[in-house]
Amino acid sequence: MSDNGKTQAAHLVDGLLGDRLNFAGNLPGLRQAVIALAAGVLETGEYEQLIRGQLSQLRHPSSTAIPDAYLAYEAAAEDALQHAAAGIRMAMAQNGHIGDAQSFERDAARRLGDDPRLAIRAELARVPRPLTRPQPLQWSITPAPWASDPRNDTLWPPPGLDATVNLRGLPGGAAALARVEAGPHVGWVQIGLIERQRTPRHRYPERPNRSILIGVGLEIADRERPEGSLPFMSIPWQVWTVPWQHIDATTNAERAAAVLKTNSWAVAALGESRLGATGLGEPQFLLVPALPLIVTLGLEPTSGVCGFSLSDQHGPAVVGRLWRGHLVHDGSYHPVFPAIDGADLLLRADLLELLLGVIGESRFRVGVVVRSHVGEDNTGSTT
Repeated sequence: MSDNGKTQAAHLVDGLLGDRLNFAGNLPGLRQAVIALAAGVLETGEYEQLIRGQLSQLRHPSSTAIPDAYLAYEAAAEDALQHAAAGIRMAMAQNGHIGDAQSFERDAARRLGDDPRLAIRAELARVPRPLTRPQPLQWSITPAPWASDPRNDTLWPPPGLDATVNLRGLPGGAAALARVEAGPHVGWVQIGLIERQRTPRHRYPERPNRSILIGVGLEIADRERPEGSLPFMSIPWQVWTVPWQHIDATTNAERAAAVLKTNSWAVAALGESRLGATGLGEPQFLLVPALPLIVTLGLEPTSGVCGFSLSDQHGPAVVGRLWRGHLVHDGSYHPVFPAIDGADLLLRADLLELLLGVIGESRFRVGVVVRSHVGEDNTGSTT
């Protein structure tokens, strides 16, 4: 086994499986065993033939882009983890650590398994791209307009971008929030929105990668939020699937009410999943309601088969939606590219009125962020 193979395998294991290994407590020898097994696969002729075949079918020979697909190196890393994990209990027994077999295997599977629930719920929550957004961001409704005519340099930046790129908040308090105008959630209030529009490098004519990111989030604060900050917090995505007591057992209705009335916080949060959304089928973006909101409104995960939904005694109260699409071309032989990734968070209108009564309208602020990027890095980072 070559040093280069070990280095490549270690990079893959840390990037694709690192968070799961950390969650499992870095069991002695497991990471090293996974790397060794993965390195052995990466140096085989069968792997080389498979990855070359995948890349030749999914991208142009001159392209260096990573195709939007589940590739052989990801499968090799996952297979190595499963094979190595199967021997954990035997290895521990050989070192004198013997415990209950069933509970150990169940716990190991929970910590190391590739949980499919996020990907499944994401598909159930996927909708055609909605046009709902606050009035100052209406310019962003047309998806990636600069891609419609790559020869027209006047289409970048999009009209309206420069006027909003330095904004951190929208005037008008809660009244600045957009409301859904059609569909099953008509009249609901959009308390969070994040959307990225990006296009790959265009070759004929030559144009660089381009992207914009817009974010809108309801915030509770006594003063304007720091310039450059996102109008979101970050909490585990599992608030959609488990009672809030399982996320934070120290929180209760009294503490949540105190946070609502005195602290500064974002109502919407970016859901924490795997690092870099590396899991198969995981969305690029997912918005979730902040814990104080859930506790104060007495929300629980909606029962039955659904996407992202929390309910109160009157039915669904908060809903998360996802969208992805608007295929564009790079002017060469590369497959078409989805230019739009987005998510939003909807709150039933009567619950917004309830919050206004509890918190006071003067503390409601609508945070906004607009960023653009031009350059070689088209992975979604913005400057």
